[in-house]
Amino acid sequence: MAWQPTPYTAPLLVAAVAAVCFAAYAATKRRRGDGPLVHAFVGVAVGSGVWSLAYAAQLSATALDATLFWNRFVWVGIGVLGVAWPAFVLAYLDRTAWFRPRRFALLCLVPATAAGGALLFGAEQLFYRAPSLADAGGYLVVEFAPTPALLAFVAYSYAVNLLTFAALGRAALVREGVFRRQAALLLVAGAAPTVAGIVGVWSASGPPFVDLTPVTFAATSGVIGWVAFKGRLLDLSPIARDAVFANLADGVVVTDATGRIVDANGPARGLFPSVAVGRDVAAAFDRAPSVAEAVTGEGDAGPREDEFRVTLDGESGHRFLTVSVHSIAADRGGTRRDRSGTVLLFRDVTERETLQRRYRTLIEKSPNVIAVCGADGLLRYVSPSIERLLGRSPAEIEGRPIVDLVHPDDRLDAQRAFERAFETGDPQPIDHRIAHADGNWRRFETTVERLFDDAEEVVITATDVTESRRYEQRLQVLNRVLRHDLKNDANVIGGYADLLRDHVDSEGDGYLDIIDRKVETLTHLSDQAREIDVALHSEGGQTTIDLAELVERLCASLGSSFPHATVRISTPDAAVACADELLESAVRNVLENAVVHSDRDRPTVEASVAAADGGYRIEVADDGPGIPPAERAVFSEARETELEHASGLGLWLVHWIVTESGGELDIDTREPTGTLVAMWLPAADAGDGEAAVAEREGSPPTAADGESSTAVDGGDSAAADAPD
Repeated sequence: MAWQPTPYTAPLLVAAVAAVCFAAYAATKRRRGDGPLVHAFVGVAVGSGVWSLAYAAQLSATALDATLFWNRFVWVGIGVLGVAWPAFVLAYLDRTAWFRPRRFALLCLVPATAAGGALLFGAEQLFYRAPSLADAGGYLVVEFAPTPALLAFVAYSYAVNLLTFAALGRAALVREGVFRRQAALLLVAGAAPTVAGIVGVWSASGPPFVDLTPVTFAATSGVIGWVAFKGRLLDLSPIARDAVFANLADGVVVTDATGRIVDANGPARGLFPSVAVGRDVAAAFDRAPSVAEAVTGEGDAGPREDEFRVTLDGESGHRFLTVSVHSIAADRGGTRRDRSGTVLLFRDVTERETLQRRYRTLIEKSPNVIAVCGADGLLRYVSPSIERLLGRSPAEIEGRPIVDLVHPDDRLDAQRAFERAFETGDPQPIDHRIAHADGNWRRFETTVERLFDDAEEVVITATDVTESRRYEQRLQVLNRVLRHDLKNDANVIGGYADLLRDHVDSEGDGYLDIIDRKVETLTHLSDQAREIDVALHSEGGQTTIDLAELVERLCASLGSSFPHATVRISTPDAAVACADELLESAVRNVLENAVVHSDRDRPTVEASVAAADGGYRIEVADDGPGIPPAERAVFSEARETELEHASGLGLWLVHWIVTESGGELDIDTREPTGTLVAMWLPAADAGDGEAAVAEREGSPPTAADGESSTAVDGGDSAAADAPD
């Protein structure tokens, strides 16, 4: 068969050879697991190569039969490229949904049908009407009239290509660095053959009937080669770029094998304003030389791949970063190839570092001793406060057994608490003594607790209570003197005063009455001190108390104890509150103070209980001299000075008990004279209130209308209400 030379043979053969090289190169990338992207790239290379080589043979043939024979393989290349090019663009843009079987079959339908029909039946049966050979300036080319099928296929191909060009153009606009260049060059490589094909069809330039599409492959193969090799199309994944660069808050910088930056995201440029595509890492990271050294390496050490920390100084203070270094390299046959680039990941840990420093400062400045001890019993960390509390430096203590400084009598308990902390995971309190550097023993309250559930370490928090224990001991002695010795001596004084009544005249009786009143006051003071001691050391909790029943009972007792006083009561059927178990002591003190501190011969006390603000309010009013404003301020300000002090312990007791009950205490002056003490207490839950009321059932009510209002005195009511 005779062959003819054409000006397009050489470019077509160049394009075919380039396509074979690209296909071979891409085939080696399949082991990297890039799947659709690599396979589609191979398809593009194979399709363009078959199209170029077959079209070169078609143009070189001089017989119509030979020309139409080679044209069948041209359509094979067109069909492969018609599927591979859109698949490649979809894979490059991470549109993986199109690679599902049904969608991919839809993508292959038209190109595969056209290529298969042309290969089996010939294009002259489907696409060419009346094909013939015509002279085109010294060589023969096919001349034909297009069929509707050909026009439909061309329209379909151009529509698909326009969609792919639009997608690549958008990618070139939104991406940065090397990936922007990749998308732009792919757009050029795809659009150029299409434009050339349109020019050839409409005979805008060049010989008629010559398809310039495969001819341009010779030129676009150089573009494809630059993208594949220089732009590392199959090494640097644009999918990873979109996922990492666009969405990651951390800074990312990509460098090539020579140490030049090929891409960087916004957070990285925010941390290092000198970072720019094309710059050398040494210039880009002049503020952090260790970053450049991690990429380029020093001496024989070479580039490294690890994680390290850097500190950046700025106008707003220090910024702390962790830098992760990852090499970009491919595998071939299980053997790692040379590094072709580096990815630097910058994570801003300033906030975490600041918190860690803050916690370290809190531990180091803590008034307590904080230590960490391992399961082997050796101290691994001791806070600097040990030097102030025990006169020993941390370095002197760390590494020693934990029980070395514990008093011999306390070591067994300390060892058991240490073991229980590991066994149970619960905090273990212990009271023990530790040796001071001066030889004295200091008393500590210590808690031993496991550091983490899976850690073989415990954290030890030790509080020096030596001085507080001494104060507590002294207070106990003073309390015993006040409660016991003072009361005994007061009773002795009262006894001798009674003996003197038979030995003094009527003028001396007044002095003996004063002694009796002072003895009574001292005895009452001693009883109050006992009650306060019980209140302060009681472990009793909250309970439900019927305030109506409590006030009625205490008022009845008050009338019996002080026959000369008039007591008026106003209560509802029930008023169940949630209060401290010692509330009875507080109410009794208020009632007794109203009588004891009265300056009247026949004092009057009015007690009432009423609902108020989601709770109940107990009010005790008297007609005595009242409490001075300076002394009332003592309770509101919770302080006591030499010039401002409460006249007795009773109101202090009331204040503490009401506060512990979650209530409020108010003390006001009545006009024209007297004091009003009000105690507000929270109401109990409905169920608890009903249970408390049920306990009172069976007792006769004090009033038929649900509220009682009675007067109580030591004699008959008429005598109590009569004038003095």
